[in-house]
Amino acid sequence: MIKKINIALAIAFAAMFAMKGLKNLKEASAKRAAAQDRAAVQQEESQLAPHVCYGYWAGYTLENPISNRNGVLLDIVRAIFPKATFRHIHGEVKDFAKVLREDPHAVLVGFGSHPALKEFPSAPTPLMTCPLVVMTLRTNPWYYEGVESLNELRILADEAFLDYKVIRDLHERAGQNPERLRIMPSAVSKVVMAEMVAKGEADAFVMADLAKVKGAAIDGLASARFIQHFRKSKPIANDGTLLHVSGNDAGFAKSVVEEYEAGLRRIDKNGMRRRIYEYYGLAYEPVKP
Repeated sequence: MIKKINIALAIAFAAMFAMKGLKNLKEASAKRAAAQDRAAVQQEESQLAPHVCYGYWAGYTLENPISNRNGVLLDIVRAIFPKATFRHIHGEVKDFAKVLREDPHAVLVGFGSHPALKEFPSAPTPLMTCPLVVMTLRTNPWYYEGVESLNELRILADEAFLDYKVIRDLHERAGQNPERLRIMPSAVSKVVMAEMVAKGEADAFVMADLAKVKGAAIDGLASARFIQHFRKSKPIANDGTLLHVSGNDAGFAKSVVEEYEAGLRRIDKNGMRRRIYEYYGLAYEPVKP
């Protein structure tokens, strides 16, 4: 009887050791596979180190060393170019253009097809699209009913919003009557423009739709006073935000655009781009082929 028990115990111990060995083998295999996946990802990642320039845009471009969340645009660029450096620039669009002319490795994010940037190459696929809306006082009976209805308003617009075709067209139509569209320096905040509208100096101002973007509160647009007194229109446009590159080093510019296009599709395929969008509360759409 004792002999049978000893044999059973020996078999049980042998089985336990075999299972442990199999488990260790599986874990080692999984670690090797994970290491291979990481190596493959690192090989796919761009080794370029562009100098990324940006202006303040709540929720979209704003470095935060504490949370390491820098806005949807910068997070996407960093995912594609891990070695990129970032530079916050204060000023008008012409100041960003000046940096692109002077630095052959400069890259600019945060703008679309702005007239002041037309001399510089840009990647064909936008980083994202952003709706543009009109803000009017709730006491104003005006409602957006197509582009032509904008002609009924005296509108204030940040000069950076000339990267939207609807604003460029409106600017051209205003012609000799600039009161219909006053182009404001970027140093003038949305809060100041809201106060100008409240005082009767204009009927409306335009802004990017920040409703679902973390950072709206930073701009002072989530205050009870603002919400109570202003009404947001339907989107009047939804243009793309582009990756502009300096053309001073043609080879570098070509490589940046090519690796950006490949990288954007890589992070879209592996789910990283979707997770970035979800973190900032933006509606996600896959990158078009």
